[in-house]
Amino acid sequence: MFKNNANMPSTGICSFFKSPIIANNDMGNFDAIICGVPYDWGVGFRPGSRFGPRAIREMSTRFSLEESGYWDIETGKRMLENIAIADVGDVDILYSDYRYNSKKIKEMVESIKLSRAIPVFVGGDHSISFPIVEGLSEKKKFDVIQLDAHLDFKDNILGLKYTNSSPIKRISELSLINNITSIGIRGTRTKEEDYKDSINNGNNIITSYQLQKSGVSSILKRVNYSDNAYVTIDIDVLDPSIAPGTGSPEPEGLSFTQLKQILKDIAKNTNVIGFDIVEVNPQLDFSGLTSLVAAKIIIEFLGLIMLKR
Repeated sequence: MFKNNANMPSTGICSFFKSPIIANNDMGNFDAIICGVPYDWGVGFRPGSRFGPRAIREMSTRFSLEESGYWDIETGKRMLENIAIADVGDVDILYSDYRYNSKKIKEMVESIKLSRAIPVFVGGDHSISFPIVEGLSEKKKFDVIQLDAHLDFKDNILGLKYTNSSPIKRISELSLINNITSIGIRGTRTKEEDYKDSINNGNNIITSYQLQKSGVSSILKRVNYSDNAYVTIDIDVLDPSIAPGTGSPEPEGLSFTQLKQILKDIAKNTNVIGFDIVEVNPQLDFSGLTSLVAAKIIIEFLGLIMLKR
């Protein structure tokens, strides 16, 4: 590929953080693999998150990693230095065929598992998290940490069991899931029966109000970490003033600083085996702010994970 010495965001092929684009049989030499999942057939309100991976890719070119990571002004450290990150493209999504799409997502998970890389999946709606976690849950127990405005613990909607209202419920049914912690939950659309079902399952629910009232440091003492964890980040965990481009925004959300504090604590206290970021809807994100914030979350969380390693 022709080398652009100035490396401007508007030049070159649009990949995540301008990282190399690879085939799914060429993952062996990378520390992290980023994959798009352009699927939003699990949405019951405002579709459009299928275009999230493309929009986040475009905004991520602002944070090019070609110069060996980035320097963090807060810590005075160079993050992601000598860390190899690649973009494997998108899962081959087919309209509304959940079985086909779930199978393709799990095949991608399997391909990444054969390497030593951390999988990072970019959605898409939140229903994609279940087949990702299902694909990972074969050998060792791990926690699931959900950062979200909504519980996503509904059993079904008139028999539909694989929507963006149900991924954490479906995940809770897997045998190798240990603790489930949900942080940032709020809004008037939470059903009492779903809340009680989640509590009866042993889930740890931390509402946005509790977090705002007690502070992040105090709230994080309630998180029981195991050795390993998968993290799923719904962009609507953030306040709509920061992330307006999402299908079901809820006021009184977390600030970016609060989210970063939580991610820093997670990276410090457990081995993150993978994570996803979902529900970015560029059709509702007219300034591109939400896609930019999502790209920043990915790069900074990866930096925190790799710093520990």
